[in-house]
Amino acid sequence: MKLTVATVQLTSDDRDKARVVEKACRMIDEAGGQGADLIVLPEVWTGLGYSDAHPFEAMAEPIPGPTTDALSALARRHGAMIVGSLYEKTPDGRYFNSAPFIDRDGAILGCYRKTHLFDAPHRPDIPPGLMESKKVAAGDDLPVFETDAGKVGAFVCSDLRFPEIARVLALKGARVLVCCSAFLSPRLDHWEFFLRARACENQVFVVASGQYGCEPASGIAFVGRSAVIDPWGVIVATAPDRECVTVTTIDLDQIDEVKYRYPLMLQRRPELYGLIGQ
Repeated sequence: MKLTVATVQLTSDDRDKARVVEKACRMIDEAGGQGADLIVLPEVWTGLGYSDAHPFEAMAEPIPGPTTDALSALARRHGAMIVGSLYEKTPDGRYFNSAPFIDRDGAILGCYRKTHLFDAPHRPDIPPGLMESKKVAAGDDLPVFETDAGKVGAFVCSDLRFPEIARVLALKGARVLVCCSAFLSPRLDHWEFFLRARACENQVFVVASGQYGCEPASGIAFVGRSAVIDPWGVIVATAPDRECVTVTTIDLDQIDEVKYRYPLMLQRRPELYGLIGQ
């Protein structure tokens, strides 16, 4: 089965959420116009909320809400699935870094809430405001979404550093994993390494979309390099160093071929892995 996937690579601007949403919608239209079945946006693409002058609370909204309504309309227009993370505010006043998964008919199939928050208190190159756990709560579920292309799993940025997430999603039957990211510069080497490892070790496709460039309000920079990786761990598409849409077609039958040649999941020894769950 062939699936056309697209990454939307953009630079958020905390000073003007409306303009960023408008820009992203144009880019989604571009991806849909090229026949994309699955469109992946970056992490907190509506606004990073990293500067004191533009706090993340101002970016947050309910799910469903105005932004997901706009995405649902685009999904219906193009018959495409859309996923990307944004700040969610729940009815009880909590905040999450959440990635709603919107189906081709505009319905929200579910929502992944980032489980492994980015806390790096000892990095001298970033402000203390990047202690994500001081801003949002951590999610407590690893859902997979049932689509007409099979099961799809999602994770967000620093989740990528924890291989257990991708493994659980693969064991739940996910054949495609999407990663919505704002991966900090200059760690392009980590970004590409982790993406390739998660694809290869789980024998799945990974579709990863990242923020690119320097966010104007905070001055924080991101690596971009949105990419699609096949089950061999090969990068089959990558975005250049600019805001752009990258579209490529993958063959999901390749997953079965790789698993036939190397039946890794059948060779697992779960009885030896107990320490991982502690």
